[in-house]
Amino acid sequence: MREDIPASRRDLIARVATLELLISDLIDLLWRVDPAAMEQLAREASHDLEIQNSRTVLAAGEHQRERLYGVLQERRRKLEHRRTSAHA
Repeated sequence: MREDIPASRRDLIARVATLELLISDLIDLLWRVDPAAMEQLAREASHDLEIQNSRTVLAAGEHQRERLYGVLQERRRKLEHRRTSAHA
């Protein structure tokens, strides 16, 4: 049973990496298909991050706040990255 854990962890890492690549390709494709809609998504991602970052009190614990901030920051980063590369 202990031998299965590293194998399943490697499998999970490979699956997550594959999903991240697919999402990146999808975002790139969406920038090509509808740049205006992607601009709106990028603005919304930045706005969501600003709102979350400006809150001083969150019902969840501090670790949850940091986790949410990381997720929102990653979303904004991915969308802005595509926005700048699509115009180049």
